[in-house]
Amino acid sequence: MSEPERQVTVRRLPDGEAYAGLERSLRGALLDVELAPDALAFPETGALVEVQSSTHIYLGEVQGVRDAVIRISIEHIVDRAALAAIQQVWQGPE
Repeated sequence: MSEPERQVTVRRLPDGEAYAGLERSLRGALLDVELAPDALAFPETGALVEVQSSTHIYLGEVQGVRDAVIRISIEHIVDRAALAAIQQVWQGPE
């Protein structure tokens, strides 16, 4: 059974504009994201990107672009729940 599509935001690193998209698939270290039609000029193969979903932050490199779908080779994955727990320890009680 396939997982439902998730809303994501794709941003070129280090400080590029953010674009809305849908996570189409995640197979191993390859993430396919379909961008909104107004983002078709972004990004090119080789671009370093950050992809944010409600549960994870992915960092990787664009391996290819086909129509509105970009394929990203994921280098790092950050679990947002784990990150929040670490941030809470760093910040201490409020």
